[in-house]
Amino acid sequence: MSFNFKYRKEKFEGKTRYFPKVVISLYNKGIKFDYPALIDSGATDIFIPKQIAEALDLDFKEEDIASSWNGDFKVWSSNIGVILGKGSQTFRRVLPCLIPDSENPNQEVILGRVLFKFFEVTFNEQKRITKLKKIQ
Repeated sequence: MSFNFKYRKEKFEGKTRYFPKVVISLYNKGIKFDYPALIDSGATDIFIPKQIAEALDLDFKEEDIASSWNGDFKVWSSNIGVILGKGSQTFRRVLPCLIPDSENPNQEVILGRVLFKFFEVTFNEQKRITKLKKIQ
């Protein structure tokens, strides 16, 4: 199983940029919705913004401190259902995630290297494509 995703075009700091984002389904306790997620090889974990975590009724477990390029911030651990792909080509798994405090300026869903345990990930900057190949 493999997926190819075109980079998404967005305005960033007044310029048009392309990012390795993919629309995924997030689910928990019978609640499900689609959301764009940045595939980030520099992030260790999956990050779910607090507003989304609350809407999905995630259990906020252990509190901790995480670090990023813009400093330290408070997080809670939890688990989130993730669906990637469509039809017969679907990856569905409940994965550990972190929920940053709402004061954190980054309010995106981030798919960090937890995803890399299941997929070989290739970023092709020239073609603006991210390829995810399922590891057998």
